[in-house]
Parts: sequence; C-alpha cells; structure tokens
Amino acid sequence: MKSTLAFICIALFVAVYTAVNACDPNSNNQPDCSNSSNVQVNIRNFWDPTRYWWCESTSSTAQAVICPPINGNTTGFDPTQKECVPWKNWTWTAYCP
Repeated sequence: MKSTLAFICIALFVAVYTAVNACDPNSNNQPDCSNSSNVQVNIRNFWDPTRYWWCESTSSTAQAVICPPINGNTTGFDPTQKECVPWKNWTWTAYCP
C-alpha cells in the first residue's frame, strides 16, 4: 500500500512538473523573470526571430530586445547559439524539441 501511494505521489509530481515546464509553441515564449534560471539569459521569442527576451532581474518583467545590426546587416536570433547572428548564418529550428 505504501509503495502504491509513493508511486502515485511521484507520478503526480512528474505530471505537474511537466505541465509547468512544458513548451507551448502557440505562445511567444515570454519567460517568467521571477524564475532565477531566466535572469540575464537570452531567450528565444517564438513570434519574432529578430527579437529575444531578456530578464534583468527576478523582480523585472521580460523585455523584448531587437537584434542589433552586425556590420550594417540585419540579424536574427539563433536559439542554439543564444545570440543574434547574420541572416546568412541563421537557420530555423523547431520551437519545442
């Protein structure tokens, strides 16, 4: 009986954890800045490849940052490198691996 109860608790924990941390390809992927793992990390904006999300601190709101030009050329955010790159080096990647 105890092992069944423990299994149910573990399964419930995994289900809740997965639901909270699930990738939603229909969202813009705006992060929750109160989560310290999102602070001062470039995070992909699903709706605009020329922008990324930035959390300054755990008490801030995520800001959409426009990728700056490099050598006069426009750039796009590469989620693999987590930085803006020239369009010739940019490739689309799936939102939710």
